[in-house]
Amino acid sequence: MSDSLTLASQVAADVYQALMTEVVEPFVLKDRKGHVLDQKKQRDLSAGKIIDTRVVHLMSISGKGGYDPDPVKNARYAESANITLLDHLLSVTRGALIFAALDILERTPDIDLDGLRVELRILAALAFMHDVDKDLCLPRGTLLSLEAIAERWARYGLDQFTGDALTADQVRFLIEHVETTQAHRSPPAEYPPRRFSSLMRYVALADKLDGLWLKEGIDAVLERLRKDGALDSDLLRHWTLIDLFDPHHPFLVDELQRALSACCKPVPPLIEGHQDGRLVMLVPAAQANEIRDTAIRKVRRFLGRKLFGLRINVSNRGLPEILDSQPDHEQLTNFLSSKLKGRDLAALFRVKSTLANEVITRELDGLLGCIGLEPNWPKGQGQTITPYPNPEALSGNAQHALRSAAHLALLLNYKAVKQLPSYDAREQAVLDVIGEERPAWLSAIEDAASRRTFTSLWATQRATTNPDLYADIWGTGGLLHHWLEGTDDQPGLRDSILAQGEDRLDAVVSHFAERLDNKRMAAPSKQGKRCLITDMPVRKDATFKDSDKLYEVKKSAFSGRDGRLENIDSATGETHIAPVSYAEHRLRSVVHANAGGRPDGIPTLLSMSSTTGLFAGLVLDNERDFQSLSVFDLAREQVAKGKVYSGLGAYRQRFRVARFERVPVKTEEQTALLRLLLRSALRIGRPLHLFRGLPTNEKAFFAYDAMPRRLADLIGGRRLRIEQVPAAIERLETAQLILDTNGLGFEVFDRYTRPATRLGAICLTWSSLHEAARSGKPDRTLRFKREFEQCIEENSMSDTEAPLVKLGHAAARIQQRPHGSASTNEEMLTFNLCLKTAIGAWRLGQRDPESLAMAVAGELETNLARKNKIASAKNRPEETLADAFLSFAQLFVDDVWFGVMQGRPPAQSSRRILGSIYRMSFLTAPRPKSEATDAPAAANS
Repeated sequence: MSDSLTLASQVAADVYQALMTEVVEPFVLKDRKGHVLDQKKQRDLSAGKIIDTRVVHLMSISGKGGYDPDPVKNARYAESANITLLDHLLSVTRGALIFAALDILERTPDIDLDGLRVELRILAALAFMHDVDKDLCLPRGTLLSLEAIAERWARYGLDQFTGDALTADQVRFLIEHVETTQAHRSPPAEYPPRRFSSLMRYVALADKLDGLWLKEGIDAVLERLRKDGALDSDLLRHWTLIDLFDPHHPFLVDELQRALSACCKPVPPLIEGHQDGRLVMLVPAAQANEIRDTAIRKVRRFLGRKLFGLRINVSNRGLPEILDSQPDHEQLTNFLSSKLKGRDLAALFRVKSTLANEVITRELDGLLGCIGLEPNWPKGQGQTITPYPNPEALSGNAQHALRSAAHLALLLNYKAVKQLPSYDAREQAVLDVIGEERPAWLSAIEDAASRRTFTSLWATQRATTNPDLYADIWGTGGLLHHWLEGTDDQPGLRDSILAQGEDRLDAVVSHFAERLDNKRMAAPSKQGKRCLITDMPVRKDATFKDSDKLYEVKKSAFSGRDGRLENIDSATGETHIAPVSYAEHRLRSVVHANAGGRPDGIPTLLSMSSTTGLFAGLVLDNERDFQSLSVFDLAREQVAKGKVYSGLGAYRQRFRVARFERVPVKTEEQTALLRLLLRSALRIGRPLHLFRGLPTNEKAFFAYDAMPRRLADLIGGRRLRIEQVPAAIERLETAQLILDTNGLGFEVFDRYTRPATRLGAICLTWSSLHEAARSGKPDRTLRFKREFEQCIEENSMSDTEAPLVKLGHAAARIQQRPHGSASTNEEMLTFNLCLKTAIGAWRLGQRDPESLAMAVAGELETNLARKNKIASAKNRPEETLADAFLSFAQLFVDDVWFGVMQGRPPAQSSRRILGSIYRMSFLTAPRPKSEATDAPAAANS
């Protein structure tokens, strides 16, 4: 490929890296949305003790495909995939930089590179600002003020980044060139150099391509590239599509994407994304076959290194086994001496827990103290226990001795196979080579496996000062060498090891090669079994063992499919799995072990692309393995408590986010997880989609195909755009607070989730928290007061709730505002008087509304006057007290008694909810500030 393309890619990467370092990280990252941090958190943040978990401002705004209350606009926005404004700006910046750098270098190959970088920095700054109207939340087409341009230019440090090369009116003039309809709309006082204006066509092209990809797809992008006149060079016009739909193997497809991107040089893929089970990439057409073949080989090497290298497994009974490889003596020695992980090394010395006593410990101290291997028994005990739970804490010499002992313990205790002598014969062979009796306490140990383990430690101690003995056991031609590799007339242990790694790697290679060639998958004929994961036909021997450590796949898993060995003739569970699915779940197990945490069952299929936009791999480190982040990592604030996500890591390396999360069964836990997932999507700024079935293409920022109806009603649907997510999070937090409040529980939570009954749940919870606050507990009512006011403002009340709200507001005209320490009876006085009078009249058979209203008005006047609770006359400026009592009584009788209660006493549960709505409406109703001072004169009004 052209040298100019290599140079253009490098220059563009340098400028983009500078933008990330000088603009995005120091300025954009610090521009957060949300509450202001208090002084303590500011100090902790500066000291690196906490990270800022608030949402980055540019991640809280849609760059494409947002939300608008206007149905017409919203329908238009919904045609595009929803991404953050930051993702869109960076995508356009990367595209413009590469397009411009290539065109300029093709035209003038001898151009001064330092001068080119200066111009490209200006181009990058303008591309980053091209959608500043969205940043300012202005309607499309609004004329930008110079003050707003200057403020954003400085806020993001672009003035420093460009060396103050442009004035505000020049910036406005240039970014208006991105939209053809706005070009030359705002002439500057002094025009910028013409070469700056010519650069804007690359921004316009990148903006158009990003929009077409998000709205219409790959074909529209390719068509635009073929026809667009912005590019002088043809080097970036021809691309080949890689399209792979493989939802069952997302971890393997991740690795294929990383390998394809790494092999796509010198320019990264124009588009690459792995979302909703589909990998889509555009790679240069001239190199497409080479990139594909090299990437598949690269994946094979990665899997061979990560999954199918030499591995040692120790069963729960303490029996070790060599897996996945047939090592010779030298290879096994090297592996044990340097590559065996500490936890596996410790497991090779597991003995019966009853042997961790004072007597044995004292003997071991005396025997092994000279080589630094005194036992350090852990506190927790099971059936077996290791004297060396943390080998890394030992000295270098002690670790060397322990690894030598592990070599002997491995083959002494290896499970019985016909290629090895019996356990007794192996133990006697070691004693014969040493040529002396074991200590009496060691020979007296009845548990044979534990005795052999301690014998390996004793033999190591004896060989430390005896080079000949060491050679006879560990050396070439020694005892362990013969056991492993065999002799001329006797096969060795390595002949019994099934190394199926190569076959499985071949299957993965064939799988990807066939899919990328768009070949129909053909299953071998007469395959009577089915893969548990994909239902593909497999061979009868395509099974696995627990020691294979497939992530949360159990060998006794039930599928109910034809061909499964699930009958009374099977002594053990048996599960069939295709080689590619085997590699997928083996990889999941390795990734999970590196990430830490407890397994929690087969995870829900969660899709979040590690890349988005044009040339997303421009500065990504493709040689670095994927990093894993859980929803708890993304929510964690304190650095000392575990892994945290502190900034813009997703723009520098590839992440797997929440890939091990499983949607729980209980509604309370689902609510908590859903809140964490939504927060995670905002924090990392990438669309997040969950699927319980086969994934489909989703354009929403957050989507969950099987979200329970109750939770979907709560947050506003199963699909959300960026602007809808904060409100959904707040709703979930409110719901969680309801679940955690004593005396409320699931019933009130259920009412809160449904729009038709939400106001009642808000008022009921507010009443409970209001009473708790009066008893000295923290006041947590503000959230519910805010939601109550929002419901009133939006008129989102049912026909049952609205009359009670109206009644509560009307009560403020006749009853004083209760003081802070007032009892519940005083707060409910007017409502209870009305209801008591109506129920009494109902029992007497009185059904006439007019007479009932007069009775209610009389009771109110008598009791409120007697209790000195009549409101100030300022609350009813155009109404006499008598008229106020009567109008209130008529409102209660007509709308509440005969309307809501249908002329009958309500059930206790309904009365509680209706009373809560009235109570909150009454206590929060607006009143004159001077009401309290005028209260004594109210009765005369």
